[in-house]
Amino acid sequence: MMCADPALELEALLNRGIGLDVQSIGSSMVALAVRVRMKKRAIKNIAEYAGLAAGSEAEFQSLVEEIVVPETWFFRDREAFAILGQWAAKEWLPKHPYEVLRIISMPCSTGEEPYSIVMSLLDAGLPPERFSVEAVDISAAALAKARGAQYSRNSFRGQSLDFQEKYFTKTATSWQLSETVSSQVQFRQWNVLEAPSRKASELDVIFCRNMMIYFDEKSRTQLMRRLGEMLSPEGLLFLGHAEGGIAREFGFEPIVAPMTFAFRKGQPQTAAKPVSKRREPKKNILRPTVIPVLLPVVPPAARRAKTPQPATPPPSPEALLAKAQKLADAGKLDAAQVECEACIRMHGSSSSSYYLLGLIHNAGGNETQAEEFYRKTLYLEPDHFQALFHLSLLVKKSGDLKKACQLEERAKRAQAKSTLGTKAP
Repeated sequence: MMCADPALELEALLNRGIGLDVQSIGSSMVALAVRVRMKKRAIKNIAEYAGLAAGSEAEFQSLVEEIVVPETWFFRDREAFAILGQWAAKEWLPKHPYEVLRIISMPCSTGEEPYSIVMSLLDAGLPPERFSVEAVDISAAALAKARGAQYSRNSFRGQSLDFQEKYFTKTATSWQLSETVSSQVQFRQWNVLEAPSRKASELDVIFCRNMMIYFDEKSRTQLMRRLGEMLSPEGLLFLGHAEGGIAREFGFEPIVAPMTFAFRKGQPQTAAKPVSKRREPKKNILRPTVIPVLLPVVPPAARRAKTPQPATPPPSPEALLAKAQKLADAGKLDAAQVECEACIRMHGSSSSSYYLLGLIHNAGGNETQAEEFYRKTLYLEPDHFQALFHLSLLVKKSGDLKKACQLEERAKRAQAKSTLGTKAP
């Protein structure tokens, strides 16, 4: 049944069909896509077009194609691919001498992500027959480009482009990916909100980055549960920068590696064993941090000395915050908080120190204090999209849905602004 406003009915149709939270991109973007489709179909009445989109699967797909604008490039967030190669070669392969590493990229857009996965694994020394990469997307147009494996300059960004010479051949107008890489990926069209045709715990690695920020809460919940079902007990889940808070809500635990945003399944909370609360150190398990380690951490004894040695410089803020992050990753939240506060006393306030304090309080269940530090982060850095997104989750949890939506929209704009800032001229 159509509602009184055809524009709102179309937005509701997109929400039901692909889980789109229209506020994440703005109603104006949906309206623009609708106008394009109306012009192509020679329809002047929006109510007529709304009826067509609701009744025709092909037209609905065409509308989705207009809205889904791929924004990706090879080795986007390079740290994630480096950790994947390291984990696959040093941890997974020795434990599975006769098995095939199973990976999925969802959504895969125009193919840069799944092909980057293949190049990373080949560079790490995995034989082609030891891994399988599946790539899915809702966009037929994006998949067609991905299968063609021809890319323009816009797909190659950043300073490290050695892979371009190694795996691509220059043509008159583009770069053609080698068959060694392209043959490793199987592409198929799939709406990720539909039930997967696979067994539980079948996948060893899932890349699902920067998609849930466009979903409403119901769709996020549905997708996160599905990801948990598909991922093997020891597998890795790679998410986008602003999606870590969502993963934690569903029991996923981050690994220790700067800027990878990779997660593992958490331990089941059913056993009531006294020792279950104690975290044992794990080999090759790394947790995320947004603070890069730039300088060595100064030993605590030297930092607490009553009479500092003139020849020994004080620890830098990067080093102090790196140590605080490591303590937090080890579950030593109180000690991590002390290091953050010491950093503020020695070097003054910073968005990095406030954001890390927010994460520490969030992990400890002190949501009021976490919210306070996220707000302090934004006072110093209004476009800190990770703080905006975490704050939106806390505000939503408190019941202020309108404010949460506003914060989430700000986070998406800030992330888009940050992404645009990395584009090659």
